[in-house]
Amino acid sequence: MLRTRLIGALARYLAQPVTRYSLATDADPQSLSAVLHHGDVLLTDGNTRVAALVKRITRSTWSHVSIYVGPLEKGPDPLCIVEADIAAGVRPVRLSELKGLHVRVLRPTGLDEKDRSRLAEWVVSRIGGEYDLAHAWALARKLLRLPARLPPRSTLAESATRFICSSLVAHAFALIGTPILPVHRYLTPGDFESAPLFEVVNPTDNRSSR
Repeated sequence: MLRTRLIGALARYLAQPVTRYSLATDADPQSLSAVLHHGDVLLTDGNTRVAALVKRITRSTWSHVSIYVGPLEKGPDPLCIVEADIAAGVRPVRLSELKGLHVRVLRPTGLDEKDRSRLAEWVVSRIGGEYDLAHAWALARKLLRLPARLPPRSTLAESATRFICSSLVAHAFALIGTPILPVHRYLTPGDFESAPLFEVVNPTDNRSSR
């Protein structure tokens, strides 16, 4: 179908890196690996065209959010993070893929080991799901104060298969009874930073702060 091919081509274009992007040096895979716990949320300042667009629309430093689920395979650089990517859908990625990017680690407070495991297990079960372009388009229009309505679907469906990056993570927290905001489908990556549920973890000194 022509429409599907055009949407796919647009997604691939937006996922391409911006050549002028200046890489950060304040976080590296080794530092992150030393502090991350499963269930931690990672905010990133990405280097792609869609990242620049997200930051401009949301007026935030952060363009993307993902969740650390722990190693999914053996090896020195295992798949261990799950994200919803505009071109690839819901997929696992490696810490090495964050090298050079601005990264902020957010740790949910008040969760026990069982809650963290439920978060990670559900997010892993969504791998292979599609990126929700209709949701992304409607949310962008809402943030730009244009007429918009999100596609109707259950806000707490465990079987949901379409997500944007923020809805994937927010959906997981809502399912364990710890919603980040009452209406989690309107969240953007920047909203996670100000949410009272999280504390900031500094990868450079292994200490956390508000």
